[in-house]
Amino acid sequence: MADEIAVPEGMPGAPDVELALSYAKRALAKFTAVRLCLILPLTLGPVVGVNLGFFSASVIAVLPILPGLYLLFTAAYRLRYATRLLACRRILRLYPLVPYSRVVKKKETGKLYGVVFALRVSTRGQHGAPLMRGLNATGSTKWPAGFEEGGWVAGDLPYGGVLLSPTAKAMLFIKPDDWGKSEPRRRELGPEREELARRAGLHDNKWREPMFSMV
Repeated sequence: MADEIAVPEGMPGAPDVELALSYAKRALAKFTAVRLCLILPLTLGPVVGVNLGFFSASVIAVLPILPGLYLLFTAAYRLRYATRLLACRRILRLYPLVPYSRVVKKKETGKLYGVVFALRVSTRGQHGAPLMRGLNATGSTKWPAGFEEGGWVAGDLPYGGVLLSPTAKAMLFIKPDDWGKSEPRRRELGPEREELARRAGLHDNKWREPMFSMV
């Protein structure tokens, strides 16, 4: 179990986990629906139009298929690599929420499928907080609003976890940026916390991140 930390004075209370999951599900559904509304007309429209005789088959007629296929590829890529909703739900079921009064984004790296954020999660006055990296659990490429007053972590920072905003509207899947550097800290935590991390799927440095970068 993560180290107990007193709720900092003035920090909002813990977010509702079920509400956070509900927000995330709706955001993911919206992402999927918007992409389908763009992909289906572009990829199927020219084919249907030619078959129904609305216009003749030609290179120009099928040109819209190309951006449609590109959108299909990038949407599938993002759903495969940039969504962590199922992983986050498992972690939120196993770990309690622990408050941290400071969440600071250090940088972001654009990938073909989305954005990886580098951030620090700490309490005010704490020095040497390890650098973490995170993905928006719903695949969004934007740094989510709501962390101005800190955040709540379900997990164990040396292993990783889920970072929720106090509003419950932002959810990041986070892992140590340097897995090897945090190994001594994990060894100090003991077998019980290692087993809990294993049950939560946080016990290794699996980070599905392809090579394509937009930086």
